[in-house]
Amino acid sequence: MTQTEYIDHIDHEGIVVGVNRASGKLSVRLTDAGDCAGCPAAKLCGVADKGNDSRIDLSVERPEMFSLGERVKLRGTEKMHRKAIMVATVVPCIAMLAVMIAIYVMTGSQPAAALGGIGATIFFFALLWIMRDKVRHEFRFTVHKL
Repeated sequence: MTQTEYIDHIDHEGIVVGVNRASGKLSVRLTDAGDCAGCPAAKLCGVADKGNDSRIDLSVERPEMFSLGERVKLRGTEKMHRKAIMVATVVPCIAMLAVMIAIYVMTGSQPAAALGGIGATIFFFALLWIMRDKVRHEFRFTVHKL
């Protein structure tokens, strides 16, 4: 019997490239984006695709603690990771299938069902984009000095 490894957080190392004390924002360029190759969510995250230009802007409580060029570690929880996958893939897929099935049952038209499914997906992501400020607080990385 093998024991599967449980990961309770995801870490990324980076270098501070911008500090905005007025708005409480910190810009970090990731230095370990190449390590994402083994991550099952690498394609969803998009960090691995950016290569050396992986830059993340974060809100922090005390930006005065950080200085340009400083090495930091960003940490996200596995719970946050699972929630992001649900919001980005599972929920829109279920919505698309539900709309497609409903339209097909009501009309019997496959093209109408396909168009309705595509429309539902576009609507879902447009709604998510509109509500991004309300959802953003659920996806926070913590920043630690190295």
